[in-house]
Amino acid sequence: MMPSFPKEKNYRNPRLLERAKDAPYCMYCRESNRGQIVACHSNSQKFGKGMGQKASDVPIAFLCGHCHSLVDGRIGPHLTQQERDLIFYEAACQTWLLCMREGWLK
Repeated sequence: MMPSFPKEKNYRNPRLLERAKDAPYCMYCRESNRGQIVACHSNSQKFGKGMGQKASDVPIAFLCGHCHSLVDGRIGPHLTQQERDLIFYEAACQTWLLCMREGWLK
């Protein structure tokens, strides 16, 4: 059973989310950015996801529409939640490395 987390106001950073347009490629499939890269939020309750509520802006992953739909489970192959989480966390780590390298975390 997962531990319960106290309700806190989710962290928001619109400038960070806007940086998705500056990402050179999707952080999962590496497709070049032609304007289709977006900031994908976690689907985990650990990060504030709730009914009608997006998770915190940390962690995020810069993903193309296809990979975003894959992580959200809207398109197949039929991946388990654990597999979708792994894809998201791998892309989120790559996103944060990019943000640090580019100096976007000021």
